[in-house]
Amino acid sequence: MSPRGAEALGVGPVLQSTPFAREIAAAIVEDNDDVIVNDRGGYLRVLAPRVCRLSRATVEAATGSPVRFPGELEVILSSFAGRMCLTEHGAVWWLAGEPTPDPPGVPPNDAVR
Repeated sequence: MSPRGAEALGVGPVLQSTPFAREIAAAIVEDNDDVIVNDRGGYLRVLAPRVCRLSRATVEAATGSPVRFPGELEVILSSFAGRMCLTEHGAVWWLAGEPTPDPPGVPPNDAVR
């Protein structure tokens, strides 16, 4: 997908520019294909085409320490594009009007939407 196409159909978080946010962005790049990370100085806009997944396990591997979901992500989450579902196992953003994807690492019935 071209960068322009990813931005047009892109979903994902807008994060305050912190070291933890950079680790979140790196985890999203690892968990997804065709991710664009735009560093705007004060914030990072992370976009993946149609669906953007973030696994808590990937974040913990990157940081080397436990991470609490929900909790720690929301502190640096300024905004997001698309719709969002957050569980203790991770987060998923998706394009409005598309079917709801299963969140990372959890059966669909356990998700809070």
